[in-house]
Amino acid sequence: MPIRLSHNATLVHFISSDGLRLEGRLNRGAPERAAVLCHPHPLYGGSMLTPVIMTAEQAFQEAGYTTLAFNFRGVGGSEGAYGEGRAEVADVAGALSFLEETLGSRPKLQAVAGYSFGSYVGAAAAAVDARVGFYLGIAPPLNHYDFGLLRQAICRMALIGARGDEFCEPARFEALYLSLPATPWVRVLATDHFFGAALDDLAQACRDAIAWVVRRGGTSR
Repeated sequence: MPIRLSHNATLVHFISSDGLRLEGRLNRGAPERAAVLCHPHPLYGGSMLTPVIMTAEQAFQEAGYTTLAFNFRGVGGSEGAYGEGRAEVADVAGALSFLEETLGSRPKLQAVAGYSFGSYVGAAAAAVDARVGFYLGIAPPLNHYDFGLLRQAICRMALIGARGDEFCEPARFEALYLSLPATPWVRVLATDHFFGAALDDLAQACRDAIAWVVRRGGTSR
């Protein structure tokens, strides 16, 4: 499936909660639903142009969301330097604030979706930021990061795993979703960490996860 982002997408700049100027790609949809997209590891080529992020972004746009994909600090035209996943939580906070300012009010549902390293940063944001009403984690690298902080999040959660993920043992993935206080939506795809030949399947999984939140009556907490 070719990735076809909206022609209405615009390059924007916003400020992280600790004062760095970051660049992002904004597409306006419904003002009551918005999604922030968090890319994979900055030191290994991750950016807002990563195909997995663009696939998830398109799925949210198809569902009518306003979307903001952005480059973490130190990537592309974003100021700063790699912050080991801790400092980047301030980037997500700034993205959420920018969406509120741009849309004129807090959306009824604000989602944070992340892939790989971005799924960890998104999880950390969901655990501490009351504005996050839906968290979507794609290929969480559980062999390298502790996602136990998700147990602090009370938003709706969805997880998309890869059966052949070299950065996440299947047992760790299962243990994560079974440990969460509320049952998340879960799908495991027959692919590896990079989804190279499975972007169509990933797109459908993202659509199904987004639709699940609607059926569950997801709103900002």
